[in-house]
Amino acid sequence: MDAGLLAVKRLDAAKSRLASRFSDQDRLSIARALFDDALELCRGTTHLRWWIVSDDQDVVDQARGRGFETMKDTGSGLNDAITTSARALTEMGASSVTVLPCDIPLATPEDLLDIADTGELSDIVVVPSEGDGGTNALYLRPPEVITPLFGPGSLTRHIRAAERAGLRCSVLPLERLELDLDTPADIDTFLRADPPTTLKTAELLRKLTA
Repeated sequence: MDAGLLAVKRLDAAKSRLASRFSDQDRLSIARALFDDALELCRGTTHLRWWIVSDDQDVVDQARGRGFETMKDTGSGLNDAITTSARALTEMGASSVTVLPCDIPLATPEDLLDIADTGELSDIVVVPSEGDGGTNALYLRPPEVITPLFGPGSLTRHIRAAERAGLRCSVLPLERLELDLDTPADIDTFLRADPPTTLKTAELLRKLTA
């Protein structure tokens, strides 16, 4: 089994860096739209068996209601939640895990197939984020081969962890995955990309910025 793990922060605390442009309610709506689009990405990526991990009970309940398996984040931090989830997936027999954040709405199932294809020849695949040297997708084979180190600058930390362990690590730039929506500038870049009208995030942001 190849597993997918979607990590979702509390929606009511998400996107704080958008506060200069959007109200609290608007930011919550953006977070919900991103979550909806992420679930659709997972649903369309059929080569992976998906779990949703979150410290937001509403997120867990919604994911279960849409047929997804879930894991509860106890609130000790994103990396701890992913590490605990990877351990559980190993116990379930997963041979690999692909970890995604919730805020990469341009990503497609084809992008995730590219990661899986690269993973055929690598122990670790890291997809960089555009702005902060972070990681917007992480493939690990097996799921506990290194400890996840998400956050600003995590691309370099993941590469160094692989080097220390003597593992094969591939850095895979994927244009659609490189854009996460953290800042007003990210929103502008996203809208300039003319995102599909099927994306709830695109529909909402076009209304909010009209």
